[in-house]
Amino acid sequence: MADASGAPAQPGEAASDPQTHRRFALSRAGLILLALLVIAFLLRLRTIAFGLPALNDPDELMFELGAVRMLGNGTMNPGWFGHPATTTIYVLALADILVFAGGYVTGHIASPAHFAELVYGDPTWVILPGRIAMALFAIGTLVLLYRLARRLFGPAAALVAVALLVVSPLHITLSQLIRSDMMASVFMLLTMFAAIGYAEKGDRRSLILAALWVGLAMATKWPFGMSALAFAGAVALRWRDGKIGVASAIGALAVMAALTLVFFLLTTPYIILDHQTVAKNLSGESQIKHLGATGGAPWENGWFYLRVALVNALGLPTLALALYGAWRARSERLFWWIVAPVGITFFLVLTLQTLMWERWALPLLFPIAMLAGLGFVDILRRIARRPVAGAAGAAMLALMLVPSVLGLMSDDRERATDTRQIAADWARRNIPAGQDIMLEHFAFDMLPDPWGLYFPVGEVGCIDTRALLQGRVRYDVIDDMRNGRSNVDYGTMAPHQRGTCDPDYAILTQYERYRAERADFPVEYAAYRELLAKGRVVATVTPVKGRVGGPAITIVRFR
Repeated sequence: MADASGAPAQPGEAASDPQTHRRFALSRAGLILLALLVIAFLLRLRTIAFGLPALNDPDELMFELGAVRMLGNGTMNPGWFGHPATTTIYVLALADILVFAGGYVTGHIASPAHFAELVYGDPTWVILPGRIAMALFAIGTLVLLYRLARRLFGPAAALVAVALLVVSPLHITLSQLIRSDMMASVFMLLTMFAAIGYAEKGDRRSLILAALWVGLAMATKWPFGMSALAFAGAVALRWRDGKIGVASAIGALAVMAALTLVFFLLTTPYIILDHQTVAKNLSGESQIKHLGATGGAPWENGWFYLRVALVNALGLPTLALALYGAWRARSERLFWWIVAPVGITFFLVLTLQTLMWERWALPLLFPIAMLAGLGFVDILRRIARRPVAGAAGAAMLALMLVPSVLGLMSDDRERATDTRQIAADWARRNIPAGQDIMLEHFAFDMLPDPWGLYFPVGEVGCIDTRALLQGRVRYDVIDDMRNGRSNVDYGTMAPHQRGTCDPDYAILTQYERYRAERADFPVEYAAYRELLAKGRVVATVTPVKGRVGGPAITIVRFR
């Protein structure tokens, strides 16, 4: 007989009711899970308002403008399909409606026009609720991770896996940003659940659910269509076990693919109806080089994700335990046929990309955390009878969690103190009222200040920021101005429009980045050198690892 932990009962021990043990084990695991989820949510809320009302991550505005466009025009067309992020933009639109309704009922918002005025003056009204929505999806990934890991490796390993992601700096960072990654991860994990159901039962319901979740995953972020490999693995496993023949296997895959396409198009029909915008957005997203994220050869990219992204996200001890867990899980067919193919394929695809982003490693965290949890529990069970078992277990857990805790504390400090807000404070102390300032970041926090604020944009040159906002700018207008540029800054502005920029001061957030990568971006760097030659640098703000986040800022005075 097994006890509540899953270990066999020893001779001489009382054989108690297994149902009582099971109920106790489940309630205890449930309480621990609840505590972990509460801690996770609090950690994500701690600095979730970072930067506001300024937007330190420019992509957040692009997602939110899609939601604002839908509500303002009374359409279901988000007008942007780069990720495609359709589901994300729909969630943001729903959050905006709830904010408006709450504000209207409480008397803080008088009308839709008043709400628009508030939003364009201070995007906190919609950005903060959007971030909280993403944090809730992040908590959803932890719940699904627990259920999936418990199904494969037991409750103890599942709790350890969840604990690892509760404090993972990467998971926390993406929980606090309006992006499509967390929502896509939810649909990926749901696909794995449906695939396990199909592997075990071969039922129609599991097939339909798998198609639904893959369709939603694709509508959220294109690469998460690879979640379909989980269902393919389930079909292959049933064929290998002799439960279905080749024809039935091919038929199941074909039906699933067809249903996935149906669910995808039902979710985002404007992929077809607005195909010209889709093509334009995808061409803009397809970059060979990107400032701060240009990749290399496949082995270089792979090493980056192993040495930097995964180590920063989970820590070396956790990765080592995951390797041990992979060896211990070698006979767990559901993991290797359903979960592992998705993670392995994601990793291989990442190595082949021309760009590298730490955030792209997010889908890898879930299978790695599961394996690390299994490795931890297996070692603990092997030493359970030894006097040092408790101390050894605590030491192992500390080795796994402490690197991530230190990392998240460092990230929190950096988010709370950003170079862009430091530069704004410097400007308030040193730049006289009435001066014109050129900016390269979304400094909504500077709108109340007594300066003219200008932004360099693609083909149109320096534009009056206040005038643009008062015109209730739409994403399609900004996209036309960008004309396919991945970065919007002075360096990428059309050369013939540089004369439109005649500020008294410039707060440059991109100059140092271009200087560091001037071999890859010689034209952009030359534009900055020409600009700086017209004035003098009066201040610089430098990020400090673990203390001050953001890019290096160069403040230039021209007269």
